[in-house]
Amino acid sequence: MDFKQSDANVLRIKCSVLALTRFEEDGITGTVKKVDSALGGALSLISQDEKFNGELGKSVLVNTLGKIGAERVLLVGLGKKVALSSDNFRKVGILTAKKVKQFAETITFNSEADLKKGYLTALIEGLTLGSYEFDKYKTNNKKVNGIKTVEFISSTLTERSFKQEVEFARAISDATNFARDLINEPPIVLTPAKLADFAREIATEEKLQCEIFDRDEMEKRGMGGLIAVSLGSEEPPKFIHLTYEPRKKPKKAVAVVGKGITFDTGGLCIKPRDSMRTMKMDMSGAACVLGVMKAITKLNPSVRVHGLISATENMPGGKAYKPDDIVRALNGKTIEVIDTDAEGRVVLSDALSYAVELKVDEIVDLATLTGACIVALGNYTAGLMGNNEKLIDKILKAAKLAGEKVWQLPMDDELRKDIESDVADVKNVGNRWGGAITAAMFLEKFVGDTPWAHLDIAGPAFMERGGDWYPKGGTGFGVRTIIRYLLEM
Repeated sequence: MDFKQSDANVLRIKCSVLALTRFEEDGITGTVKKVDSALGGALSLISQDEKFNGELGKSVLVNTLGKIGAERVLLVGLGKKVALSSDNFRKVGILTAKKVKQFAETITFNSEADLKKGYLTALIEGLTLGSYEFDKYKTNNKKVNGIKTVEFISSTLTERSFKQEVEFARAISDATNFARDLINEPPIVLTPAKLADFAREIATEEKLQCEIFDRDEMEKRGMGGLIAVSLGSEEPPKFIHLTYEPRKKPKKAVAVVGKGITFDTGGLCIKPRDSMRTMKMDMSGAACVLGVMKAITKLNPSVRVHGLISATENMPGGKAYKPDDIVRALNGKTIEVIDTDAEGRVVLSDALSYAVELKVDEIVDLATLTGACIVALGNYTAGLMGNNEKLIDKILKAAKLAGEKVWQLPMDDELRKDIESDVADVKNVGNRWGGAITAAMFLEKFVGDTPWAHLDIAGPAFMERGGDWYPKGGTGFGVRTIIRYLLEM
């Protein structure tokens, strides 16, 4: 998708769709009124018929019948002026792309609201994210080429600022769509080895350092958690370590850690059929890490970033790890296995311990970790927990800028006894109450004193039915939040 600036006459410019916006309070005014008059009041009439009043998430579409240069006009709601934010523009972009991508190759965008810094970035993000589809395995795919060019009519943006915002938006949205592609790949394709191949390709393209540990190296280092979970699968596990070095001396070092279970049957504690069907998405944390690392050199944050992934399948093979097993993680702590379907935290125990060995200043992990988090917060919001309020506040701020829903859950000390073990240092699961919190408390055992934040993305990582602002399937949740967190340091 190509993005351009234009100062053309809104009534004469040739395009598939002229996209306009209006606030709830404004009615048909300004440029919208000008276009409406040229169309003989068609926008007013259809807005009235469809009860469209400029609400965010709603729109009306009109065929111009050749009365102006554009073939169609899409009028999109911006919501209330007092609530205007960059996320409104991101949502406008997503809605616009979804509405017109099947028939429009060229869009001209004219907004009554000034596209000041940040608003244009969000709008371009939305257009790119809303255009996403995963259809590579459809043999009779008749989809048109989709949106090719978007022009923005604006007199306030300098050429330099326009170029900067386009580059940033393209990097961050392309990284999100890349993560979506990984999540949507079938598990027969996206094995731990293939995930490692993608990491190598990113390292080559972006000039990152790359280390991939196989099972022998894991055994030498004592990565007992990752090894244990991998035993039931014929696919060999991989531990992935990508490193980005900033151009100047780094302000600090950060580890971004992703859970990379490329398919989760539950192991010997096997899942029911319906619960197993979408478990290709259990590597969404890993996909987020790779998406971030794919974009990072284009954005040049001032911190050293270590992208770490524990990758394996969780299968019920003859050598599979069992309930009542005790495994030893990289930092020496022992884990009593209560439930083999609580495997994500077990593989993360090694990745978090490894991050501590790197002597990083902060650790952030992302994992589709618990159904309990979905019960608590629903499908659209990630749970955030950790041991450092300053770090948590930074993640919350970044998520708000990114337009991703994140909510902090308490690390309630009264729940800690639920993962106490009689025979090991910690159990890998407590009882059913507060399961997202006790899972985070398990992870906390492996970060030492390092400031750490945990994002449980089990809800928003994958949408079985899609949504207004998300595609069906993998969403790439977390990529935009983590990038903004890294850039704010």
